[in-house]
Amino acid sequence: MAVEWTITIEGKNEFGDVCRREVKTTKSWEGLFDGDIGLSIEDGKKIMAALQSAAVNHEAETYSLFRRVCPDCHKFRPVKDYTTRRIRTVFGTVEVRNPRWMLCRDCYPGMVDAFAPLKEICPDRATPELMELTARLGSMLPYRRAAKVLADFLPIEPTETHATVRKRTIRIGERLDDQIVQETWRARSQTDERRQIEMHLPGDRRKEFVISIDTAHVRSADPNSARNFELVVARCGRGGRNEPGGRYLVTSSTDQTAIRDRALHALQQEGYCDFGDVTVISDGAEILKRLPRAMPKPTTHIIDWFHIAMKIQPMQQIADHIVRSRSGPFEALPSIDREIRAVKWRLWHGRVDRAIRDLEQFLERLKDSQEEGEFSVARLRSLGAQLLTYVRSNRGAMINYGRRYRAGLRVASTLAESAVKRPVIFLGLSTGLLGPSSSSPSLSSEKQRWRLSGQLQSRE
Repeated sequence: MAVEWTITIEGKNEFGDVCRREVKTTKSWEGLFDGDIGLSIEDGKKIMAALQSAAVNHEAETYSLFRRVCPDCHKFRPVKDYTTRRIRTVFGTVEVRNPRWMLCRDCYPGMVDAFAPLKEICPDRATPELMELTARLGSMLPYRRAAKVLADFLPIEPTETHATVRKRTIRIGERLDDQIVQETWRARSQTDERRQIEMHLPGDRRKEFVISIDTAHVRSADPNSARNFELVVARCGRGGRNEPGGRYLVTSSTDQTAIRDRALHALQQEGYCDFGDVTVISDGAEILKRLPRAMPKPTTHIIDWFHIAMKIQPMQQIADHIVRSRSGPFEALPSIDREIRAVKWRLWHGRVDRAIRDLEQFLERLKDSQEEGEFSVARLRSLGAQLLTYVRSNRGAMINYGRRYRAGLRVASTLAESAVKRPVIFLGLSTGLLGPSSSSPSLSSEKQRWRLSGQLQSRE
């Protein structure tokens, strides 16, 4: 005993032609005892392949007929010949009729040429959706596994092998690189000092574009392995602290031009028009300092307040311990905790020069009070020296954080900090860089694949 399901699809074009297609599938009662309830994946593949064939054939025929009409004299163009063309889609490969039309003899006398209209809408013999889906999976999974995932859930032919996935992934990556190069050339003409052409209302926090950027080192779990490389991860958006974080930016290239091109492309997706107020928030790493210098003006570089506070926090804890002791070598340092809080307060309010002078005097006092064998004072002096060096090397990028915070703007790169964990964990688990794996691809292949994955995610 069985139940037969019939699915009918009907399409009608502008010329009045009607296309109707029926798909039948049979379900047996005996299969219920084996857990075969409802439509299975194979049933879905069969149904979607049939419906896709009807839709693609109807659309291809309609477009070919439309292109046969000469736009100048509105007469039918002569026929060169009829062939077939196979178009690969996410729901299977469809074979369609592929006519070739000659140029109109009345409008183009003496010219003998032909063109295939289907090549205009599908030059790759595959739909853009299938190309992007294949490239997306190929950038996140090994090529063989990506091909298997496509075959498991979509009516893909056996010819869709790992080699096909690899070629499409590389092809999409090359196209994205070419697109970024073209956008970069357009952006270079807008490097003069200009302002975003918008009506800036008082207190509008969305007039500023913010890039929160950080780096992550992907190292192998094997200490003898040299498969290590660095990722640059950022969130590009606009608005204040409570606004959405924006789009991801991920690249394994630390080149100044590469980081700038990725950042410009991500900002353009957020409404950046090649000129406007841009703020880059980073931890002061030398690699990240290249981005503000390469971005169009006006671009402001701000040192992340979170990293400044984390350098002061252990000093504050040690100073509190010293003040509570109040004995021995600590008697000469009665107000050490207040001095460190004062340094933090001045840095928060942008008084960098005064903070540097106070730190220098503070370190001189510690040097005079330090006794041999006293670990707390020595550790405090070491942390103070590190903080002084950090503030001196980044003094030009330290601002009045308090004023910026009260205005509702971002003062820390927490968005980038949280974004770093996702690609590092994902990349390590999926490629074996964080653990032993005999089938892991080469490092250069993984860098290229992750770069493409970041480009694709930046377009979501």
